Amino acid sequence: MKTLSSTLLRFDRLLAPLLGAMATLGFAPISFWPAPVVALAALFALCSQRSWKRTALLGWLFGVAHFATGVYWVFISTHVYGGAPLWLGLALATVLFSFLALYPALVCGCATVLQSWRRASGWIVVPALWMLSELLRGWVYSGFPWLSLGYVALDMPAQRFAPVIGVHGLSFLFALSAYALYRSLGAQGAMRPLALGAALLPLTGTLMPSPLTWTADAAAPLRVAIVQGNVPQDQKWDQGRGKEILERYRAMTLAADADLVAWPEVVPNRPLDLLGDYFDKLDEETRAQGAALLAGVLIRGEDDDTIFNSILALGAAQGRYDKRHLVPFGEYFPIPAWLRPIMDVLGTPYSDFSADGPRREPVVVHGQRLGISICFEDVFGAEFARESRDARVLVNATNDAWFAHSSAPHQHLDIARFRALENGRWLVRATNTGISALIGPDGHVFARSRQYQTELMRGEVVPRSGLTPYARWRDTPLWFLGVAVVLAGLVLRVRKRANKTA
Repeated sequence: MKTLSSTLLRFDRLLAPLLGAMATLGFAPISFWPAPVVALAALFALCSQRSWKRTALLGWLFGVAHFATGVYWVFISTHVYGGAPLWLGLALATVLFSFLALYPALVCGCATVLQSWRRASGWIVVPALWMLSELLRGWVYSGFPWLSLGYVALDMPAQRFAPVIGVHGLSFLFALSAYALYRSLGAQGAMRPLALGAALLPLTGTLMPSPLTWTADAAAPLRVAIVQGNVPQDQKWDQGRGKEILERYRAMTLAADADLVAWPEVVPNRPLDLLGDYFDKLDEETRAQGAALLAGVLIRGEDDDTIFNSILALGAAQGRYDKRHLVPFGEYFPIPAWLRPIMDVLGTPYSDFSADGPRREPVVVHGQRLGISICFEDVFGAEFARESRDARVLVNATNDAWFAHSSAPHQHLDIARFRALENGRWLVRATNTGISALIGPDGHVFARSRQYQTELMRGEVVPRSGLTPYARWRDTPLWFLGVAVVLAGLVLRVRKRANKTA
């Protein structure tokens, strides 16, 4: 056994990226949740006998492989559809993977510095470090919390924790499970079954209340329809197809027979002021039917250089929502003007969107307030919960055509399911090329579209009231826990060193 362990440690720099790729198997579309738990346990084992520099390197190699296999689709959006040269697409993807990998590197390095791998404190320090790294990853440089470990809880008992502790709280739980599995390898006597039992903590979700416990039906069902127009990304910005696209959406909208009709993100390929009276007529037609339409559009600001990615409410509902959390290097470029010609790979006629519009009144349909988000905004659980706090029904409009037939649309659907779970609300998800869905307050998908098909989905959603514990407190307790644990670990470490030198 010792010979095997020494052999594995000798090849730790090869094993770490293999484990990172293995961890990706826990996420959609494969969704095999034990994979990341086992992969993390093995990573912890590799780190337990190394210096902090070596463990940081192993964490970084793990992270590079994990993010390269999990979010490789950014290369599709920048090179295939964004028009970036091959070398630039590869360079941007490599920079992103390398940057995101710093977070698992930070976890492994800090756990070694705090001497947490083999001490009793590791049972809380290591999972707290992992959770804190995810919270930081969702905040630094506007955030990119994709592939948070807690998302693997979907469709298993652990998902019942989501309305209470959210996705990052579940990340703590799964990291604790991985740490327990790692500790069971070297445990002796009664400690081994205890550690193995702790590794099964995600299964204790069966003891939690149903996700439907926290909120309640508040009104009669709303008939909803989702218009999936299926416009491939390589055709979307073709001005010659503009009229065809708009007529397709108009015909499907008028055939919807629903209280609420939802379009995906940015249907017209030109700003609203260049579309003539198209939306004025559609407003009248939907109003005559008693239907409310949520249309994804581009709206030019008072300054001609300002463009908003918006949802415009027409017909039986009036109002507007402007996207506030933009995608860096996708919807805006936080770089000096002289670098713009090199880095602007949007592939659209509009180089920067704006998020500086005024706060607007919420959109209300048949007396029910909607919680609207656009695309990337549903990735940020705490922001999403804050903005949707008083909503009765959630609506997300997105366009995952940027990522073709990759894993991104499947991962994004799981993210939307988690937002419904965390907030105890129905969520209407309208996408351009799929996957559109009607998601229940328990995260169950009641209806979903096929990808790359033109579909008009119909169904019913029930407005709900009340707040889940997560919607009330969001990530605040998790931040306090993570920071407190790390500070306590540092204090203990300093005291031990002081005692040794005394």
